[in-house]
Amino acid sequence: MIAEKNKISVAQLGFFTVQTAIGEGALTLPYNLHSKASIDGWISMLLAGLITQIAVVLVWMVCRKYPGQMLVEILPRLVGKLAGNLISALYIGYFMGIASIVLMNYTRIINAWIFPTTPKWVIVALMAVTSYYLAKERLRVIARFDVMISVLLLVLIVLVFFPISEGNMLYILPVGQSGMENIWRGIKEAVITLAGFELLFVAYPHIKGNSKDILKCMILSYSFVILFYLLVTLSCFIFYSPEELKLIPEPVLYMLKTFSFRIVERTDLLFLSIWVVIVMTSIVSYMFLASVSLSKLLKVSNTSKVTLVVVVVCSVLAWYSHNYLLIQDVNNFFADVTIVFIYILPVLMLTVSGIRGRRKVGG
Repeated sequence: MIAEKNKISVAQLGFFTVQTAIGEGALTLPYNLHSKASIDGWISMLLAGLITQIAVVLVWMVCRKYPGQMLVEILPRLVGKLAGNLISALYIGYFMGIASIVLMNYTRIINAWIFPTTPKWVIVALMAVTSYYLAKERLRVIARFDVMISVLLLVLIVLVFFPISEGNMLYILPVGQSGMENIWRGIKEAVITLAGFELLFVAYPHIKGNSKDILKCMILSYSFVILFYLLVTLSCFIFYSPEELKLIPEPVLYMLKTFSFRIVERTDLLFLSIWVVIVMTSIVSYMFLASVSLSKLLKVSNTSKVTLVVVVVCSVLAWYSHNYLLIQDVNNFFADVTIVFIYILPVLMLTVSGIRGRRKVGG
């Protein structure tokens, strides 16, 4: 059991969720959506948001049946000890993989935009050390940090709003011209970016509050995340013409680069300076989820040492994937993996739970 003093409030869960879900994907999402759904990519984003909210409810329903247990404790009860431990290990690998990919993409962008002559291993090492310092702490400490730095998201929102006044609404008209087939292709890109709600599988026992309040918090948090990504997408779609957007893989930064203020010459660098902190919280969250789950699976009480192992592994994977084509292949592979772990498996878990007749309801 987790001590009451170490648990987080429902409000802190909201900030933890937002900071986990919003990561490096914001910089490339408009380009990825446009490559699949053309100017109707924003519609794909809305539909993906609806699908994600349904998935949030499904994950909550699984956790609600086993309120005092984390995923690595739930799975053996559902499918048996051997299969349960195996799937738990796969989830831990998934958490570590996501942390590595976020770190990998972060390193690539920072290296290209700010420190082009700095060795990538230096950037990886600096982020890894910083992330370890926070990820080894209890969830309550991480959540408090997320609350403190969430004000930075408001600055990012303001910066993204500016280009809209210089854009052209006609670029996204007529609505629906890409066709439903392309819109559905865009949904896959969007749902991957919206990953993060699976944190509930690990965080649920750490939350003090009833199950209904937790569900409301998750839905509201993800409504904010969806609206944030929708704002970023529409801002780029309105600012760039459809032909321009085909050629710009990181449209947000190029868009901000065209704006300057009296005291800020490079708005894109200001954005990146804030974005670094936001990305770090996402990396920390996944490292924490992996280390806590691994500690529970191995029955290790000292989570700091496990966290160190997780950070080292993630750092090595992020540093090794330094080739751009390899990065693209890894991103594409984990796109399919993510769909399995955050959409398909929760449905199967809920189905198996219902078949086995579990009626333990928390809250």
